[in-house]
Amino acid sequence: MAEPLFRTTTPQGTEILIESLPHVRSCSLGFWVKRGSCHEGPREEGLAHFIEHTVFKGTERFPDPETLAEATDRLGGNVDAFTGKETACFYGKVLREQLPELVDMLGDLVTTPRFDEDELVRERGVILEEIAQSEDQPDDWVSELFYMNFWKGGALAHPILGTRDTVGTFDAERARTFFRETYRAPNLLIAAAGDIEPEALMGLLDPVLSRLPGGEPSPVVVPSAPTSFLLNVPRRELQQASLVLALPVCGHQGSDRMAVTLLSHVLGGGMSSRLFLELREKNALCYQIGSYLSHYRDSGALQVMASCAPGKARELVQRSVAECAKLAEKGATADELERAKLQARTSLVFSQESTSARMFSMAHQTIHMDRLRNLDEQIEEINAVTLEELNAAASRLLCPGSLSVAALGTRKGGEIRKADLG
Repeated sequence: MAEPLFRTTTPQGTEILIESLPHVRSCSLGFWVKRGSCHEGPREEGLAHFIEHTVFKGTERFPDPETLAEATDRLGGNVDAFTGKETACFYGKVLREQLPELVDMLGDLVTTPRFDEDELVRERGVILEEIAQSEDQPDDWVSELFYMNFWKGGALAHPILGTRDTVGTFDAERARTFFRETYRAPNLLIAAAGDIEPEALMGLLDPVLSRLPGGEPSPVVVPSAPTSFLLNVPRRELQQASLVLALPVCGHQGSDRMAVTLLSHVLGGGMSSRLFLELREKNALCYQIGSYLSHYRDSGALQVMASCAPGKARELVQRSVAECAKLAEKGATADELERAKLQARTSLVFSQESTSARMFSMAHQTIHMDRLRNLDEQIEEINAVTLEELNAAASRLLCPGSLSVAALGTRKGGEIRKADLG
């Protein structure tokens, strides 16, 4: 990372990263829990997300949601949280003068939540509404169907929100037990970027760090291998079918991760990508189509997402398969590779132009890749990918026999068939 970078690990195992950026006047701080939905046990699906919600319902210092909300507004910036498959994060961005208050608030959230039973009952209802809303959003729901089947039976298949059955069982005792076992010093990483003096921030963090229980880090979860599947889920009330086509790829630590990233750009990463030109511009099968990477530490998926009229879903899949096969057989061109590299470099540079983005980048690299690289090193990695490496990845990965499809909203007689997958 760009100097000056302060990096240390406490005796109890909490890693701390601080990037000083004296040319800005804001500060971004994140408390990262290196545990997410994939670390939940049987009948715990959604518990990590439930904890993320309920710590905001009151802590020892901010005993109720109203007090906490007022304190958040007084910061003048923003405070938020999210739960993912492999991490949960509590973060904020404020002016440098408000950093002490931000440290106090985030520190309380991850060390002294109250888990009041009445508040938890209300929040269960909120999360059940969130699940219902997700089911009413076709793009969200088809993605959930994809995860549940692509990593079927494994930790990555756990729905982040949980299910109605599991969420309905969560009470204060289960919340406290999960929190006590998970929110421990060796499972946390603290990252900060902005107008910050490392010594001053370490002093602010001391009271928080002293409250974190020690112990051993939670065991690493090894994801199950992806499986090929074909799923048609009719929804007659939908005006469009939503589709996810996916292929297994390496995780964050894969040696060809950057080649796969550029391959995704060539396949469906922009208006000049293969899929956009073929499916939208030439054949008017859809309004929007794109390819995306879902990377996790030790597994991943190259996904193509699109929506179209139900009567066009089968042709859309057939033409997508044909484009994948063509790219695998004949390879990309040098011009396509250069455009992909420019897209990747531009996205990377743009992402480094805010304190919050830099904080997120430091934490992501450390948690998922076990190393930190500065901007120049990351650009060098992009530029180093050769056309031969890109085309080798295409030949190896874009195999019709490995393709999985989740289709939501297909009609009878227009379902995706195994024969459509090549």
